[in-house]
Amino acid sequence: MSWTDAIGSSRLAGVGMPAADQAFHPALWAQQVRQSFFPLDVTVDADTPFTAQSRLAGYAQCRMAQVAAGRHVASMSQANCDDLGQRYVKILWELDGAGWLEQAGQGVCLQPGHFTIYEASRPYSIQMEAGSAFVVLLCEVAPNDLLTSLAQRVAGRALPTTGGAAVALAAVQEMVAQGQAIGHGSRFTVVEFVSTLLAQQVKALEGERGARQKRSQEELLCEALQYIKCHMDDSDLSPDRIASALSVCRRTLYHAFSSIDETPQATVQRLRLERCREMLAQPGGARPTVTELALQYGFSDPAYFARLFRKRFGITPSQCRAEEEFERRGGR
Repeated sequence: MSWTDAIGSSRLAGVGMPAADQAFHPALWAQQVRQSFFPLDVTVDADTPFTAQSRLAGYAQCRMAQVAAGRHVASMSQANCDDLGQRYVKILWELDGAGWLEQAGQGVCLQPGHFTIYEASRPYSIQMEAGSAFVVLLCEVAPNDLLTSLAQRVAGRALPTTGGAAVALAAVQEMVAQGQAIGHGSRFTVVEFVSTLLAQQVKALEGERGARQKRSQEELLCEALQYIKCHMDDSDLSPDRIASALSVCRRTLYHAFSSIDETPQATVQRLRLERCREMLAQPGGARPTVTELALQYGFSDPAYFARLFRKRFGITPSQCRAEEEFERRGGR
């Protein structure tokens, strides 16, 4: 498919025209889409009255459209992809209604106020519900272009049209409205501007997403530590038990603990040893023996408990108790 320059005057129907001017025979509309925009296969529900309102603008290396249409499915077959002879990326901003994009086994729900970026020269299908309105920017790209990279990063996701993405949408809508009035040099500048804005917005959104995930892991770690401290004398305390109590999988639990460079088992052992040291440091009275303390906090072998205690604190449990008693007596 080769681009033709200056087709901005080719419109299926003007945006904002009365409803009487919006009715189209589905087959005619599908043919106009294929000829004036992109070789898509468009199908509609034959039992539902169909209306379409579209404005197109085409330039040397990109095409733009603002569309409001009834329920329909637009798909790109492998055969049509093979006939392109060029690589294309498409940005779609959903304005109203809802849509569903499927490509390479991934599904993307398109809700109002969201956008997505995908490679249009690979097979895909989009199902638009009745009353959908959207804006599309279709660009010819090379493998190392910014839009190509963005399509790979955003694949399978719909992102909110905020910040740079909202400014990019406004720029594309204005280009559609102005059509041929935009100078040839300005067209390329605007596309570069849009690409840069989208890249900045995707980066910002990914940063926010990463921050949310980080906060979530921190919250999970805090909850896990609290659970361990409350159940240290539970002989069944294990990573699986902790994960189940917090309603997460074992892998997610381990991922949260990686932020403190410990496994859940190591944390349980460390906290148990610290609790035992606190117990050994308590003043006299009905204090448990070292063996009783070891058994109470999950160490079935008192000798093994003593070795772990000495490795961590540099003294044995008995020495720890003796030192605490010596200090309480004022060192006498």
